[in-house]
Amino acid sequence: MFYNFYNLSKYYDIAFSRDISREVEFFIHCFKNYASFEVKRILEPACGSGILLVAFAKQGYNITGYDSSPKMVEYAKERIEKSGYADKADVVLGDMRTMTFNPKFDVAINLINSLGYCLSNNDLISHFGSIAESLRKGGLYIVEISCACEDVTNEKKPDEIWFSEREGIKIEATWCPESYDLTNKIRHVNFMMKVEDGGKFFVFEEKHDLRLWFFEDFERMVQEAGFKIKAIYDQNYDLILNNDHITGELGALYYVLVKE
Repeated sequence: MFYNFYNLSKYYDIAFSRDISREVEFFIHCFKNYASFEVKRILEPACGSGILLVAFAKQGYNITGYDSSPKMVEYAKERIEKSGYADKADVVLGDMRTMTFNPKFDVAINLINSLGYCLSNNDLISHFGSIAESLRKGGLYIVEISCACEDVTNEKKPDEIWFSEREGIKIEATWCPESYDLTNKIRHVNFMMKVEDGGKFFVFEEKHDLRLWFFEDFERMVQEAGFKIKAIYDQNYDLILNNDHITGELGALYYVLVKE
């Protein structure tokens, strides 16, 4: 399913802009601790507006992103050009279920549950296979997702509301889980933006369907694709020591996968 929100690339970028300096430091820490070689080339599926592309290019890495939204790819290209790092960063149009690359990359990174848009097992297996094909042996795949809560009543959390402002544009965004299809493992979410731009005001609302993750499913699929879960970290970048009990109560987690 295509979501119109991703056509609103500038508003998306403002709504989801954040200081990623600590996050980038964390990723570099993972490179040094879990890769058996020096990381030079990075791949970012579902790269969105390209914030990570420029951040890693500034750190001296060569990075390629891809996204299924032409508007996002266009916006990310402009961001790269304006940054002055076009020799280090690139972005192309591509579907993360099937896109493969050669020569192979050292690391791939997939953030903010973008992987959740692969709803079916077949799509997920295809995605992990495509990433495995695009990485060298021993390469890392760092994925950020949140699993279903052990107590399903905890899945219905209060609305997540945040405010962003840039270039005179003010945005109030709301991310509200509405219902859960446990049989098909789907999370139904309502996303809304209230935008004030140059004296104009509008409200955009759209329902999103995302994978309702269960750790056992995730672990099985990555293993079938030839990956091993090397480490799991929480949002404070602290190592999760007990991998036997991963549920949504822990929040969104970073999984460090290694291609065997």
